[in-house]
Amino acid sequence: MDYQGGNPAGAGGLVVDKLVVKYGGHTAVNQISLTAPPRGLIGLIGPNGAGKTTTFNACTGLLRPTGGRVSFFGDEITDEAPHQRAQRGIGRTFQRMELFDSLSVRENVALGREGGMAGSRPLRHLRSSRSDAAKVREAAESALAQCGIEALADRRPADLSTGQRRLVELARCIAGGFRIMLLDEPSSGLDKAETVVFGQILRSLIADRGVGILLVEHDMALVMSVCDYLYVMDFGQPIFDGTPAEVRESEIVRAAYLGSEAA
Repeated sequence: MDYQGGNPAGAGGLVVDKLVVKYGGHTAVNQISLTAPPRGLIGLIGPNGAGKTTTFNACTGLLRPTGGRVSFFGDEITDEAPHQRAQRGIGRTFQRMELFDSLSVRENVALGREGGMAGSRPLRHLRSSRSDAAKVREAAESALAQCGIEALADRRPADLSTGQRRLVELARCIAGGFRIMLLDEPSSGLDKAETVVFGQILRSLIADRGVGILLVEHDMALVMSVCDYLYVMDFGQPIFDGTPAEVRESEIVRAAYLGSEAA
């Protein structure tokens, strides 16, 4: 049976409609459609090279798609620049952590809020009000608390474990006050216990702040335990979507990706 596609319950948020991305003669992403609604934790999974990060790059404006549309809460943003999408409320983390080791953890997290504020008014890079400073401080402290890393606030990221650094990166994204967060393999390098805690933090984000999360992740135990709905890609193509239980039982997904992990 041909893949028909689908959506999780509810509408709005980040909507990708028949996205196509080509590099020269190579089609990296072909006809991908997905929805990441507010208060939803949506997974985008597939083997290495399936096109997941390319899809993220098209959603955040780092590359322009060849075809299809990207919209955000009803507004088309297909041709908008990354900073415009960030101002609308789209946040992003990357596979490779980008923390500033010369700054403290608190300062790194505060950058998440400062970046969005400067984007809306560039002069804020040079001159900020007491009100702005208070907002940045409040956002950083709240994000640190959400991730349970207040005790690390005055340390340098270089002195932290991989798991702690991942939480700092997540806290920085949280501090940005984004409406939809795109997380690219955020549990990479974490051990089993750290991954469980990370998953709990993701669910608490949705419950406490009402954000939506689109998650690219290879840890299937994490994906199956925290996601509300999953989209599966292979060779740039959508091959299946459904609830974790439906994905686990799909012969198509088993053959393409999960194998014995789905059992």
